[in-house]
Amino acid sequence: MAQLTHHVHSNGRISLRMLRYFQVLADELHFGRAAALLNISQPPLSTQIKELEDILEVKLLERNSRKVALTHAGRVLKTEVDRILSATETSLNYVRQIGRNENQHLNIGIIGTALWGALLPALKSFRMDYPHATWTLHELPQQRQIEQIMQHTIDIGINRNVAVESTPNICYQHIARESVMVALLEHDPLCQFPSLDLMQLAERPFISLSFSHSDFAQQLYDYCVQTGFYPLIAQQAMEPQTVLALVSAGLGIALLPETCSLIHWPGVTFVPLKQQIPADLYALYHRELQSPIAHAFLQALGHIAA
Repeated sequence: MAQLTHHVHSNGRISLRMLRYFQVLADELHFGRAAALLNISQPPLSTQIKELEDILEVKLLERNSRKVALTHAGRVLKTEVDRILSATETSLNYVRQIGRNENQHLNIGIIGTALWGALLPALKSFRMDYPHATWTLHELPQQRQIEQIMQHTIDIGINRNVAVESTPNICYQHIARESVMVALLEHDPLCQFPSLDLMQLAERPFISLSFSHSDFAQQLYDYCVQTGFYPLIAQQAMEPQTVLALVSAGLGIALLPETCSLIHWPGVTFVPLKQQIPADLYALYHRELQSPIAHAFLQALGHIAA
């Protein structure tokens, strides 16, 4: 066990520089040329090779006044060193690439309905201008987006009808103007009207986005209460696609942003509201936003809004 420990400690003294010196010398088989290629003088090269031999307790080179030759152990070590240094360079290049990608990576918090609005065109335009940029979309309610922006876990949040003045150090950028529409089963009698008043929906069961995952859903509920009725929430769902599936099954009606009509769910019709209930999209970000790629993405969102 003591002998094994000795070898472990000894091998730990071998550096990549020492292996690189040996590799060049083994290729050149000439101390002068190898030293010149390594941009060092001959004595340090000789010292490193001698130390490598001492650590390994084996002779690597046969030297005389006329030539340098590899021993059998030296030839074996040359093969192994080529493999080790090649693998090391590959690994280091991989880490460098990860570092570059991190500088070009965005973490974006979103709500589900945003994907059917201005966000997808913005991402498409951004990809064309910044082909090396990558992003991860995290579906989060507004308050969780704010928390993670403050913790710098996400760079930018995308939400609807945010309370612009509510949170210190959080900035808001308007992305797109939208209104709320009513999603109905296509044979519903209400489809005959060119537009609907909220009070016409007072007796209907509603399919709502989840209150726990959508501040926007709570806002829509409050609009109904302000209009004069408490909406009957028959079902709640996390995704707008699920809401539309439940509407198409005849289980209720839904209030959704107008861009959700782009989903084209079979059997579902969208009718405008007489009340102009906003469903505007905003980008949320920290006042001290540091990432250049995040700044560039905000500019892309600004172009969509313009």
